[in-house]
Amino acid sequence: MAQIDAINFAFLSDFMNLSNNFNVLNASCNGTTNESCMDLSTSTENEATEKVFWALLLIPLPLVAVVGNILVILSVYKEKNLQTVTNYFIVSLAFADLLVAAVVMPFAVYVLVSKIRFFN
Repeated sequence: MAQIDAINFAFLSDFMNLSNNFNVLNASCNGTTNESCMDLSTSTENEATEKVFWALLLIPLPLVAVVGNILVILSVYKEKNLQTVTNYFIVSLAFADLLVAAVVMPFAVYVLVSKIRFFN
C-alpha cells in the first residue's frame, strides 16, 4: 500500500489553490473613478494568461511521446540483439502510440486550450 505523507498533501493543496492565482473573485470598483480599478473576472488578459499557462504545460506531452516512441523503434531497428518477437510486439505498440501522439494529441491540446475555461 502506498504511503502518503504531508509533502504530497501540501503539493495537492498548492495545486488546488492555483486557481486563486488566475482568478480574482469579483474585483469591482463600486462606482469609483479610480483608473487602476477594474473587474478582473471578465478580463481577457486573465483568460489569455490562463490559456498560455495551460498551453505551456500541455504542449511538451505530445513532443515527449513522439521522441520516446521514435527512440524505442530505432533501438529495436538498430540493435540486432533486440530483434525478438516480444520486442516486435513492443515496436508495434510504440508505432501505434507514435501515431496517437503525432495526430490526436496536438488536436486535443488545441481543443483544451482554446475551447475550455479551466477555472470558473
